[in-house]
Formats: sequence, structure tokens, C-alpha cells
Amino acid sequence: MKQVGALFRMVTPFAVRHGPAERTGSQRSADEFFTAVPDQTGDGYLDWPDLAALARELSSRLDPDEPEEARLCHAYAEWWRELHAALDVDGDGRISKEEYAAAVLSLAGPALIRVAEELFDVTDADGNQFIDADEYRALFRTGFRRTVADVDARCSRSALVKDFLSFMSGRRRSTAHDPLLADA
Repeated sequence: MKQVGALFRMVTPFAVRHGPAERTGSQRSADEFFTAVPDQTGDGYLDWPDLAALARELSSRLDPDEPEEARLCHAYAEWWRELHAALDVDGDGRISKEEYAAAVLSLAGPALIRVAEELFDVTDADGNQFIDADEYRALFRTGFRRTVADVDARCSRSALVKDFLSFMSGRRRSTAHDPLLADA
């Protein structure tokens, strides 16, 4: 019953640099990022089902308890409301690739920061305020292989938040985040 409730919360919406970036080894164009990450449904638009799919992917990897899963889902819903209010210029209820690309550098607002912080809290299973090697592997494993490059260091809250914000705002590629969310 808990899983059905969590799934329902994730699929039900709550009430409610211009131009392409130059591509280097760590950067990608806003169009490329939009297609690979936020547009999970592949319909050319960003809307609630796309962000719900990202939240579901993270929850399925980490298998948090219901309260933690609900907080992560609510954080994604808040991010959707923030994005919708700021980027839906034509008022059609969704964000086009063009609307997204026009504002890509300003996407790291308070709601996305909350998503990153909730992701840290859900990943930090032992509550020691660091993501250790096993927790890191749980988050960043790839498919059924569940392999991740050897990780010996601990990841702090600020480091994960910084990396997640840089990745989700399309500022740079990430060897960890690309397979996590681009292939969700």
C-alpha cells in the first residue's frame, strides 16, 4: 500500500545564457542537456511527468523509507512549480526546449537546491553527514551491473549539492550524474 501511495504522489501534480553553450569536454549545449536529462518523456517539453520520472529513478535506486521518498518527491514538485512559474513564457503549461535554453544558466534556484539537499539526505543512509563509498555506489550504480568506479573518499553535503546543481543547470557534464539521470 505504501508503494502505491508513493507512486500516486509521484505521478500526480501538486496545485499549483541565451543560445547554445560552446561544447567542451565538460560542457554540452542546452539542447543536448534538455533532451538527455529533463525531457524524460522525449516529447520535446518539460512538464511534471518528466520531473516525476527523475524522482522515481532516484527513489528506485536508493529505496528510501516513505517519509524520505515523500520529501524527495515534494522537493521535485516544488522545483517543477518554480520552473513552471519562471520559464513557461507562453503559458501552455509546459516548458519548451527553447524556453529552457533561454534560461539554462539561472536554473539553480531555491527549489533545485532543496532537491539536492533532499537527495543528499536520502543517500546518507547512516546519517553521518557524509556519503561514504557504499552510499555513493548505491546512488550512482548503472543499471543491473551496479558498477561504479572505485570510490574511497567521502562526499560532503556541500560537494554533492554543488555537483548536482552544476549538472542539473546544464553547466557541465558529470561522469556520475550523466548515467544516473540521462539514462533514467
